[in-house]
Amino acid sequence: YIVDSVISKCPTNALSLNDDDTLAVDNRNCVRCMHCLNVMTKALSPGDDKGVTILIGGKRTLKIGDTMGTVVIPFMKLETEEDYEQLQELAENIIDFWAENALEHERCGETIDRIGLVNFLEGIDVDVDPNMITKPRQQRPLNEGVVK
Repeated sequence: YIVDSVISKCPTNALSLNDDDTLAVDNRNCVRCMHCLNVMTKALSPGDDKGVTILIGGKRTLKIGDTMGTVVIPFMKLETEEDYEQLQELAENIIDFWAENALEHERCGETIDRIGLVNFLEGIDVDVDPNMITKPRQQRPLNEGVVK
């Protein structure tokens, strides 16, 4: 059950089964899709950190299909009043930048595609982070890149 319903469905292969049948999570490759937590609600639980991951630009459309938003804030703690004020300031920066730079009837994700993610991040005053992703990472096959 664990292999078929949980491990094989991890989009980045961040889950594996140890020799003692415990589940190992490779946090570096985990994109926090939450599938494993949703399937194994009693065996797994999220950490004690409370916060948000912010994705911008996702949409549902019939022409090209669903698009996932870009992760612009991989994780922001929300524990103090200052944290909430920082989140509100970020939201205001995003809305202001989008309102000033978007074309008529252009969605935020379309603006990001048009001007580029780096320009968007500079506009909202957010530093680039390697955990900002536009789609889940794919793990390379083990034999790829091996010189024979």
